[in-house]
Amino acid sequence: MRLNHLDILEQCFRDKFRGYNKEEVDAFLHLVSDDFREMAEEIQKLKEELAEKDRLIESLKSSNGGSSVPIDTEALKNKARQVILMAKEQAEKHRQKTEMEMASLKDDIHKLTQEKTRLIQSIKDTVRDHLKK
Repeated sequence: MRLNHLDILEQCFRDKFRGYNKEEVDAFLHLVSDDFREMAEEIQKLKEELAEKDRLIESLKSSNGGSSVPIDTEALKNKARQVILMAKEQAEKHRQKTEMEMASLKDDIHKLTQEKTRLIQSIKDTVRDHLKK
């Protein structure tokens, strides 16, 4: 906000021949009006957020059998730990599977490299034999 209550209280207007300077008063009133409008909008927004949170609380209560029993945070923490542990186990299984696949691929690459070398040598031998004839 641009103004606070002290700004309003301490505002002074210069005297003009027949009273205050109309432009200064109008400008100041516009600032005050804008600030109060912003405050009213913010209050409305906060009221809407509060109402939404109240609706959420009510829906949680109704899904909890209508009771106002507080949620067991320790049970939720334990459940979260279990989920994390299961996720870690799954990740470890995937890692192991990936490592096995990678080892298999490396073995295949090694075999293909050897086969390539044999083929190149065979082609060279064939070309030499052909050139000798």
